[in-house]
Amino acid sequence: MNEGPVGLITDSTAEIHMLDPEADWHVVPLELEIDGRRLREGLSATEFHRLLQGVNTVPVTLPPSADAFAAVYEPLLTVHRRLLSLHLSGALSETVANAHAAARALGAEERIVVMDSRLAGLALGLLCREAESRLAAGMDVDTAREDLERIIAAARVYFSVYTLDFLYLSGRLERGRSQRALGTGRSRFAVAGDAADDRPILSLEEGRLSLVERVVGETTRVQRIAELLQGEYGPDETLVAACVHAGPRGAEAAERLERKLAESRPSGSAWYRAPLSPVLCAHTGFDVCGIAVYPRRLSRLAGR
Repeated sequence: MNEGPVGLITDSTAEIHMLDPEADWHVVPLELEIDGRRLREGLSATEFHRLLQGVNTVPVTLPPSADAFAAVYEPLLTVHRRLLSLHLSGALSETVANAHAAARALGAEERIVVMDSRLAGLALGLLCREAESRLAAGMDVDTAREDLERIIAAARVYFSVYTLDFLYLSGRLERGRSQRALGTGRSRFAVAGDAADDRPILSLEEGRLSLVERVVGETTRVQRIAELLQGEYGPDETLVAACVHAGPRGAEAAERLERKLAESRPSGSAWYRAPLSPVLCAHTGFDVCGIAVYPRRLSRLAGR
């Protein structure tokens, strides 16, 4: 059944308007607290980097409250039969839990479909676009959700950081488990570093961070991430790929990674690249290179 227009909501980590400035999504912002100063997400990567210079504390990120979600949902429920609220992995943030709480408080759990994407950043943004393309074609929201779950299950996410310290300090990674996975090694709280240093590679598994291995140097991390992805998909599989980056070295690495994968894939794959959102960057630090990939056969996005 075609339910007519569905109200669309996501959070600011999706960077949806970077993908499509005309996207018809209502964005609920996360917040950053830097040295006691609270800021709604919306900073550019350059502004965020500038604010980090000389700070005395680790940036803190804050999810939208249930009240903030309710303030967005309530007026939308007066004009839409259903809402789709699609968000950052619940294992990384309380954002999706607060969205559920708002739906319950409004007594609208049947009308508001809250989804945990189990993804983050540009990958979440692409999932939003996949949802929008299905709903615009007349698919009902419950069937669209099933389609999105198939994409989520097939998606693979790998990324490399300069140091694990930001992830430790933000509580997104357990220090004991990561040290067992990678060995002891050195750990620094830093924004940039020597290209010959160790580069941890991580993945998202069911929305949770998982350490994969440690490599040495910028070139090696690009090569190894490409190898990991090549092992996930057959050589003839066309892909939708979202490369993210933070910091100058991260941007260069992401460009090389995209180029390397594109050269080894058949024509028809779709490639997207964008800076990591400041909220996510607060947890990863700078000099980040990452990619999220899923099969093109599951996509309804126009070619790019």
